[in-house]
Amino acid sequence: MPRRSAEDTRRRLIAIGLQLLHERGPSAAVGHIRLSSVLRRAGMTTGAAYRIWEDQTAYQRELALEAVRYRDRVSNERTAAAAIPTMLDPAGTWYDAIRQGSEPNLRSYPQDVAFLTTLAIRASSYNDQELVEAGRRRHEEALASYGEVYDAVLRWSGRRMRTGFTLHDLAAALAAVSEGFGLQNAAGVPHERLPLDPTASGPGDRDWSLLAVVAVAVCEHMTEPDPQAPPFDVAMLPAQWLAAASTRE
Repeated sequence: MPRRSAEDTRRRLIAIGLQLLHERGPSAAVGHIRLSSVLRRAGMTTGAAYRIWEDQTAYQRELALEAVRYRDRVSNERTAAAAIPTMLDPAGTWYDAIRQGSEPNLRSYPQDVAFLTTLAIRASSYNDQELVEAGRRRHEEALASYGEVYDAVLRWSGRRMRTGFTLHDLAAALAAVSEGFGLQNAAGVPHERLPLDPTASGPGDRDWSLLAVVAVAVCEHMTEPDPQAPPFDVAMLPAQWLAAASTRE
């Protein structure tokens, strides 16, 4: 059997550390992930690890960096897949597209432990500039990714950003709301659902999450009807979004 390189060992031990972190959830950042446990699961000796990291603290710091950089690369596809059925419905409204698209962003523990772990580490790492920078980059990547979904919904609904606001502002605001509700739920506060009258002047459906109601309020303030909006062709949506929507049905 060929000898494993130091880089192969490093990647394997970090991957197992992330696995354990996502299984157990955050607790004092990554301090509860012991290198001995990682090595035991990897079937490796301590020597393999200490040829790469000088001690457990060094390992845990790199693990924290990788956890902050971790990204669920299909999360925006889930949001798009939830909104697309409304976009394919001739009677669909942008209210309903936002309501449905908000559902995958109701983050809960333990189902979304990777997302909540990243938030916990970012929130407790303000004195570590490398972790702060990694968190900032991860945040910007997420905003750009979700911005693609919000842009598609706006174009489909014939809306545009109001003067003074950008798509980045909209994505940042909705991310803050979603993260806030996720942290509340992780702390034991259940996601609130509202039985709203479909004939009311506000959001029109029997079952709205509070997150969706807030998302509509933010969108109404930051966007407006676009009288110059061209017809929207659903076929222009990314193939992976349409495939995800088809699978979801």
